[in-house]
Amino acid sequence: MLNTLERCFRKSVLRDEWKQLVPTRGGPTILLVEDDDEMREMLASVLRRDGYTVIEAADGDDAIEWLGIGTLDGEPGRWPSLLVSDIRLPFLSGFDILEGLSLSLKRLPIVLITGFGDATTHERAARLGATCVLDKPFALEDFRLAVRAALRNRLRPPSRQSDGHAL
Repeated sequence: MLNTLERCFRKSVLRDEWKQLVPTRGGPTILLVEDDDEMREMLASVLRRDGYTVIEAADGDDAIEWLGIGTLDGEPGRWPSLLVSDIRLPFLSGFDILEGLSLSLKRLPIVLITGFGDATTHERAARLGATCVLDKPFALEDFRLAVRAALRNRLRPPSRQSDGHAL
């Protein structure tokens, strides 16, 4: 015979089997910067269900506050495993954050998202070191794949090239 706790647990699991636990601490830390509240909440929820620890920032200023003021000079105080940022943000843009981080010797994988992605935007993002750019609207599965790829690539040391030949 099942005790009350087991019955409640089974009932809860059957009713909500599609839900996954949302860890407060867990996998890699992702700094998510998005000014659209609904979009930020949806992306954060997806990331948490995938087991990531998510820090949410509503604009570039919030992101810099969490990273540390030295970020704009290439010396962040905190270092997440991944940065996911919209490009067009109030105060400081995703490009402003990316430019500051590009000054650091340490490389941070960065996934940019934008509703205004054209060839120039993609070229600038690549030049500044973004791992990838997702154009809105995008499928959540594409977002999840981009995050996993960016985190996987951070574990590989960058190849050093001087004259086009790998050392």
